[in-house]
Amino acid sequence: MLLATAGSGGTLAAVRQLARCGTKAAVISSEPLAAAAWSKYAFRKFKGPQEKDSQKFLEFLMKIGSASPDRVLLPTSDETAWLYTSNAPLLKKYFRLHQPSVQTMQRLLDKKLLSDAALTAGLQVLPTWEPRTMDEVIDSAPTLQYPILIKPRTQVHRANNDKGMVADSPSDLVEKYHAFMSREYPEALDVNLPDANIPLLQHFVNIGAKGVHSVSGFIDESGELFVSRHARKVFQRSMPAGVGVCFEALPANPSLSNCVRRLCKELGYFGIFEVEFISFGDGWAVIDFNPRLFNQVGMDSYRGMPLPLMAYLDAAGRTAELREVVEKAQKDDHNRPAVFYDRFTLWAILTAKALTGRAEPGEREYWREWKRRNRADTVYFAADVSDPMPGIVHALSEIFLGVKAARRFLRSTEREVTEVDPLIPTVPA
Repeated sequence: MLLATAGSGGTLAAVRQLARCGTKAAVISSEPLAAAAWSKYAFRKFKGPQEKDSQKFLEFLMKIGSASPDRVLLPTSDETAWLYTSNAPLLKKYFRLHQPSVQTMQRLLDKKLLSDAALTAGLQVLPTWEPRTMDEVIDSAPTLQYPILIKPRTQVHRANNDKGMVADSPSDLVEKYHAFMSREYPEALDVNLPDANIPLLQHFVNIGAKGVHSVSGFIDESGELFVSRHARKVFQRSMPAGVGVCFEALPANPSLSNCVRRLCKELGYFGIFEVEFISFGDGWAVIDFNPRLFNQVGMDSYRGMPLPLMAYLDAAGRTAELREVVEKAQKDDHNRPAVFYDRFTLWAILTAKALTGRAEPGEREYWREWKRRNRADTVYFAADVSDPMPGIVHALSEIFLGVKAARRFLRSTEREVTEVDPLIPTVPA
């Protein structure tokens, strides 16, 4: 297998899991401090261009493929998921990959189209608006339900990686929308994603201690083979929305799993997935769909659902083995306790908040007790006694990124007055 996004937890977990299953995984890294590239389980490491530079990255892939064909390609980010699908005919000359259609990926990676598909499949979504000009924003601002999240329509080809901005009033919305658009331009023009730089306005829900409910799993092209696990994102890097740092396993929820299965059918999607929900009204609203590896994939493997192996067997056409692995995962204990967290990043964020006076009362004590209580069932982002270098490299990478982003961090961790128990950090969606 060939994996990109070497700094992500999903890539590192896949490298380790596949190696332990007897499958060699090579890694493409565009940064020197990318954890998976330092794993002893990585069969080979390639230094490549940034994934956002689509043309150069595609040319690099073709160079690798022509020299050593028949590797399996597995998406590791939204960028690679889109690149592999939109260039599937070309990549299939040298690689094995099993990707949904361009239309399916458009509807997944464009959050407005995803919302429309969810409604068609009978799922709930958050109130969303789609003004296309500044004048439309100004006209609609007084009529909207605040707070409002100014949300990127897609993460593909974006110059920035943030999740959006929250506005609390009509004047605040106009000001922040203008600021958002002044820096929001696509890295590359793509005729199949014509609205990539037009953000959405979505009703913002502060979900407090409930966290973001994640349904992850695998579905094959026929829709017959389906398996899922549930988790809750309880701590994230930044406000108002961000990448998860801490997750807790949840018991099976057949109703939400069936919702995801219906959504996959409506979209025509197959492969690895992570679908995110938040509690809204009297139900659960879909907020995102990740059609690729994700950070906490190692926790799913720990709970008997080896997603990288399933994706590998699917792309390699080893159907009988795939069925056996999926059926075993279906029978395994869905309710096995587990937590996943990025140990160094959690420590760094809590320390920085304490030093800057932005920590909630009792916050550090809460997370210290959380770690102690879950020690026996913990899966780490990078730490592994049998493979120590990725943990060290990841810590160095986080320090480097933290120094670069110090000013933004101070803005994103400002205190907010909420009605949530202060001992349990709030996690906006």
